[in-house]
Amino acid sequence: MERNNFGWSRFHAYRVFDEFVERFVLNRKSYVTRHDKDLDFEAAFDEIHSVFSEGYDDSNETFDNKVERQFAEASENSKIVFANVEYLWAMPVQNIRPTTKQSYAERWFDDKSEINTSDKFFFETPHTIANAGIWYLQNKYWELIALLRVLSIISSGSGALDHVSTKRRIAEVCYSAIYEGGARQGRFAVTKVCGVHSALMHLSDPEKFESIISESHKKRIASVFEHVISDRRDITCREERIRLIRKRLYDEYGDEGDPDSKYRWFFYQDNIKPLWIDKKGISQQSNASIVDEVAREQAALDCSEEEGLKETISTCRVYRSAKLAGQAKQRDEFTCRACSFSFKKKIVHVHHLDPLSERLSPRKTTLDDLVTLCPNCHYLAHFWLRKSDRYKNLGELLKKLQSSLKAVSVGVHD
Repeated sequence: MERNNFGWSRFHAYRVFDEFVERFVLNRKSYVTRHDKDLDFEAAFDEIHSVFSEGYDDSNETFDNKVERQFAEASENSKIVFANVEYLWAMPVQNIRPTTKQSYAERWFDDKSEINTSDKFFFETPHTIANAGIWYLQNKYWELIALLRVLSIISSGSGALDHVSTKRRIAEVCYSAIYEGGARQGRFAVTKVCGVHSALMHLSDPEKFESIISESHKKRIASVFEHVISDRRDITCREERIRLIRKRLYDEYGDEGDPDSKYRWFFYQDNIKPLWIDKKGISQQSNASIVDEVAREQAALDCSEEEGLKETISTCRVYRSAKLAGQAKQRDEFTCRACSFSFKKKIVHVHHLDPLSERLSPRKTTLDDLVTLCPNCHYLAHFWLRKSDRYKNLGELLKKLQSSLKAVSVGVHD
């Protein structure tokens, strides 16, 4: 999966972010405008906190009308700083037009020539990092507060920071905001989930953090594909888990003719996005995860009697014994051991009491490790196995499946 020298800077958002960090964060100069004076961050943050944060306006007016009124008497220094903060919020996302992004900066200054206007500053896909979704736009106030908090922390840090350490520090502050509740304290306290934290993490380190702005998308991906990394329960960080899921799935899905797009937006490829995108509830996510796990087990590549081998190249392929599976089907007469369903020696799965996905290393499988189940009972077997390891025992599993089927039958007749 990894490309050691992938040219992220070929896409404007990454180049702009690096330039922004250098000019605005480190050198205290405006990036989005041509003003060349040194900016007083502390004075700007104090004034912005007063007029924008403490002066919060919850009316139904448009954001533009409200913010122009709030900043009517603000200093030019504060307006320039705010213009750069708003630019950083809008710059990397696809669903804000370049002309709209430019208009945000233009609103503050009578002399429009002060605004940088080239498409190197205001651009569309493929130079953006993601389609941020409606929440990012509707949550603009809090997204800007979150950005102000990050930038105020970075600019007030002790000791001189270079470009690399500044980006690392930005990622750390954003990670803390998402996973440690760090954003709930301080001058620009944030009480809502903000996509800008994920956007900044990705821009700071695109190899480490996915280009996923939506919190709900991250949750769905981690939940639906949890079975892909079931052998790595030691990894508790969701960002690391998503990165490992990506690594193990990457070679199974084509690039749809655009390898750059696959590398940048893997989980949004047409052949993988439908597996998780509409799975909004825990139940839906669990169902999708089990269905995919069962499908993977049935599609595992043939090998010798030592099953569970995981061949790691840039993905993870599980091998199973077709010979043993065939013997299990013959032994059980192509019949589901739980519900007795049988149809012309077809439509029967072979279930591993000790799932292949959980094996840390390959081992020899025997017929006693296998049981034939119809697709429905196979799904239920994995469902109950996620509830308790007791269902790795054949007797316990069959008893549970039969009681589940009985309960369903009674419910139907009732």
